[in-house]
Amino acid sequence: MMKNLGWALLLALSFNLTACLENQGSVEFGSAGSGTNTNNDFSVVTEPSPTPTVEPSPSATPVPPSGEAAVFQINNGAKLTDSSKLELSFISVFSAAYLKLSVGSDCSGGTYEPFVDSKMYQSAQTNQNVTLSVRYKDYDNRESECLNASILIDEAGPDIVFAKYPTSTVEEGSDVEIVFTVSDVGSGIDKVTCTFAGVAKTCAAGTNTIKIPSMVSGTYTLAVSATDKLAHSSAKSITFEVSSKYRSLVQNVQVTPNKKVDLLIVIDNSGSMEYEQKNMAKRVQNLLSVIKGLDWQIAVTTTDPRDVTLGDGRLVQLTGKKGQYILTSAMADSEAQSLLGATLQRTETGSGDEQAVYVTYRAIERSLSASGGNVNFIRPDAQLAVLTISDEDESKNGTKNDPQSLLNFISKTYGGQKAFSFHSIITRPGDTACKSTNGYAYGYRYEQFSKLTGGVIGDVCAADYAAQVSGIADGVRKTLKTFTLTCAPVVDAMRSVSVLKDGQPYAGKFSVNGVNMVFEADLPQGQYQVYYSCVK
Repeated sequence: MMKNLGWALLLALSFNLTACLENQGSVEFGSAGSGTNTNNDFSVVTEPSPTPTVEPSPSATPVPPSGEAAVFQINNGAKLTDSSKLELSFISVFSAAYLKLSVGSDCSGGTYEPFVDSKMYQSAQTNQNVTLSVRYKDYDNRESECLNASILIDEAGPDIVFAKYPTSTVEEGSDVEIVFTVSDVGSGIDKVTCTFAGVAKTCAAGTNTIKIPSMVSGTYTLAVSATDKLAHSSAKSITFEVSSKYRSLVQNVQVTPNKKVDLLIVIDNSGSMEYEQKNMAKRVQNLLSVIKGLDWQIAVTTTDPRDVTLGDGRLVQLTGKKGQYILTSAMADSEAQSLLGATLQRTETGSGDEQAVYVTYRAIERSLSASGGNVNFIRPDAQLAVLTISDEDESKNGTKNDPQSLLNFISKTYGGQKAFSFHSIITRPGDTACKSTNGYAYGYRYEQFSKLTGGVIGDVCAADYAAQVSGIADGVRKTLKTFTLTCAPVVDAMRSVSVLKDGQPYAGKFSVNGVNMVFEADLPQGQYQVYYSCVK
């Protein structure tokens, strides 16, 4: 009996010891959370830009029962860096054999590689917030939860953009207004300095409005420089002339009986246009009905200035019409309207550096080439109109971004024979209701260009574009009754605008809108001479 009891005790002890060893071998994963202005007084009004913030990366770090958490860090947890070369640190919660690194926060990319404690990583993304994620795996193919970390890479200096400034010679005694913005999406602005005519002036981060009254003759430069909190710097300047002298001009224009007009629509396809893009086809559905009876051509390009398929002034292929880029009045009305609406309804997300003036310049250059989708769009004997639809303003200040440079290019290219008008549906300057909702930024330069060419200015935030599109379409019709002059004529007690037709005074009534003379009635065929004066 005692012998049997001893065997039973021995078996019981053996069973308990085995169970204990098996428990110790288990692993569990948990989770845890040169001229001088004699009047140096001018005012500067600055609207501060929002201070950039760096969002902390969400925590998705496993917490094992022991309380030790897995770790994934970029640059030892820093939230900001001035280099795209990053140091990554890896700490697992178990004996990890492999790790998988992904771009983004959800560990959806990458492939497993042998585990290391740290490594250097060259980011392809720069000047933006970069998020990376990692997942660990042991020799038994058990995976940890997804860990992620973010860091803001700032390798560029601040952005300095002149939104409003003199685009041609300013008449002596005039007031000048200049608007420019200084911003930095990375570390933020540390310092901004400005000089006007060599004299230091107060300016700051955000939107600056400078008003200079009663300018005297001379050459003036406004220079702006800025430094961010990582010591990156940028500098931009604009120079303009103030003159009291005039030049007398005569411009010859041949009027033919045709009614040809080419209309280029520049549509903003950036991400901020999501609201306006909704029902775009319906918003412009009455355009063709107003220009009915004209020999018209219509094409579409985007505000994207990049050298990509849908950028740099290239025409957009008509939706559903492979290899076709141009709508014509020879098409059935219903077909043309359907194609126009579908083509304007953009689904891609283009560049946020909208440049409608620049892409218009490039679209004309491309139309003059021997190949490509733009060929034959701008006809030599047709007038030209542009309609821009955008919730932001021109973002750069190069030669081809300048309205007067574009007008000079058109005049030189077509010998002063092509009438031109620029219409815009924009966030109109001063419309605070639009800007605070869906109008991302005031369209200062587009408004200025429309006024310079007598164009219509519409509201991009409007729920229905019907009324303003009708006005724009009527403006396109008026292009056929328009002379575009090489500069805005001066009309005062000493100077006027006069017109001869075939050598005789022409009595037709007209109005002057910027550089455009618009006649009330259709112009009879013939040779016209326009006499006018402009500021030198």
